[in-house]
Amino acid sequence: MKGQNSEKSKLKSSGKISKKKLLIFKISAVILALVFIVLLEMILRIAGYGSDFSLFTDAENKPGYIYMNPNISDKYFFGTNNATTGYRELFKAEKDSTTKRIFMLGASTGIGYPYLKNGSFHRWLQYAMNENFPEENIEIINLSLTAINSYTLRDFGKELVKYEPDVVLIYAGHNEYYGALGVGSVNSLGGYPSLVNFALQIREYRLVQLISNGIGKVQSLFRAEKQEEETLMKKMVAEQAIPLNSETYSDGIDQFRYNIENLLKNLDKSEIPVFLSTIASNEKDIRPFISDSTSIENSAIEYFQKAKKAYSETKYQEAKTNFIKAKELDMLRFRAPSEINEIIRSFDTYDHVHVVDTEANFTENSPHLSIGNELLVEHVHPNLKGYSLIAYNFYKALEKNNVLELKWQNSWSLEDLRERMPITELDSLQGAYEVMMLKQGWPYYEKLDFDSSNLSQPQKIAGRLALRKISWEEAMEALYGYYYQNQDFESALKVSEAITLEYPNEPQFYVKTGDLAAQINNFKKAVSLYKKAFKLGASVRIARKITVNLIKNDQFKEAIIYLEFIQKNDPRDIMSKKLRSDLISVSKDSVANRKLKLAEIYYQVGQDSRAKKLLDEFLQTNPTNTEAENLLKKL
Repeated sequence: MKGQNSEKSKLKSSGKISKKKLLIFKISAVILALVFIVLLEMILRIAGYGSDFSLFTDAENKPGYIYMNPNISDKYFFGTNNATTGYRELFKAEKDSTTKRIFMLGASTGIGYPYLKNGSFHRWLQYAMNENFPEENIEIINLSLTAINSYTLRDFGKELVKYEPDVVLIYAGHNEYYGALGVGSVNSLGGYPSLVNFALQIREYRLVQLISNGIGKVQSLFRAEKQEEETLMKKMVAEQAIPLNSETYSDGIDQFRYNIENLLKNLDKSEIPVFLSTIASNEKDIRPFISDSTSIENSAIEYFQKAKKAYSETKYQEAKTNFIKAKELDMLRFRAPSEINEIIRSFDTYDHVHVVDTEANFTENSPHLSIGNELLVEHVHPNLKGYSLIAYNFYKALEKNNVLELKWQNSWSLEDLRERMPITELDSLQGAYEVMMLKQGWPYYEKLDFDSSNLSQPQKIAGRLALRKISWEEAMEALYGYYYQNQDFESALKVSEAITLEYPNEPQFYVKTGDLAAQINNFKKAVSLYKKAFKLGASVRIARKITVNLIKNDQFKEAIIYLEFIQKNDPRDIMSKKLRSDLISVSKDSVANRKLKLAEIYYQVGQDSRAKKLLDEFLQTNPTNTEAENLLKKL
């Protein structure tokens, strides 16, 4: 018996040891797998595989400056070749204490489609802020990307805080269904926002990118080759018909609410003011793309036709109601449903969120209540008039809440903005051509009705730009040359000033534009432009230009300040020293002598006609004054 018990004891002991070994083996296997994954990740990084998905990257030729990572959109379009790029707007990685920094988040409307560069509403806003507060350093950095939605906005928001924004502007909501990772898009991961956001989080790893790229290549083998020729608009759509209140429809609404709420909470924690805009879409002049043909009560076309009839009969409120109903029932979800704007307005309860009601403002500025082609070029993208209106809405919201702590003394009207903004003929023409080309394809299929037999030079330049045969910079240079050669200096000045908006950190563009403003006797604008160049890189050369134009504009006290800078940095400049002395003595001289002194000052800065007029007046009472006679001979 004892022997049997001893044997059993040994077997039990042996069993225990084998279980321990098994556990150790399992733990070791997990550790080895993790080590293998870590090593593979390190190897991929060392080999340079994959992309760094940091939001910003260093500017190559401008130390200390950064801009939006041009590869960032690859993070959201994985599994497709639809990634887009945005603006390359440089700003300092380390924010100056004097800088007021505004970030803007959005999609293609944020980009300014169909216009390039200055058509975007953030450029309209930038110009208004520059002109109203010339002494302030206000930067607006546009982080919009075409064909993205709230997933990208939420992800960007996590990184923004460390770059110390004073304000964040948001205009988004149309792409919840077909934007990258949207519930109806080609790279959808389903209607589970927390899962999608987790997938985005692990996209930072090169191993995940390797797997994702592999899946994408396999999928591409089964895609039609002609897809490459289709518009991005079509390539992004997987589920064309999404009925109102369907499961996919509800998933899109939930996705938007979840992501924007998360974004706002993150910014609210850091007490960053957010200006969140409602969005506008074309109600009146866009037929529903896909209508339910099985039921009249769910037929978008039926409501659209009712709306058109009511509109023609001047029953405008009835027309408005039916236009909106038609939009809501349109199963191709390119236009955001009204519920998106309801969600946006609900966030007004947050401490640091200010709702900018662009939809209501578009309605007020549309004839007879219904938003249409008066402000939009197709279903959701504004025309230049519409973009200026969005910019002005943000401008007035910034003024009303004054989160930037500015002195709003000479606030512009909407008419001021539209009149002064350096929008060129090229901007409007290129945008028109872009829309014409877009509407040839799905879902419009409109015939191109365009006569190219008798085009003006600006039309030819815009056409080449729209076809991507020349760059924006080349187009602007050609347009500038055309205007200058034809002595249309005002138009040339507008082109030159538009370039300064694209290159706000390059002093040479301000100087060139200032020179042209001075050439056409717009001394006030010349001074403003030279001062911007001087702020970027103070030099004696620019100080001289500022001084001359200040004197031409009779701003003598300020001219003395710049003359002192010249004297300090170039003591050999005798003319500037004398000019400073003359300006100081002007206020002390008698009225008669003041005329003589001013005549001499105007002569020194090339204002001969003004100098001669003062001399003639002076010589009437002092006909034998030798100094005056000598100056008159010089003139």
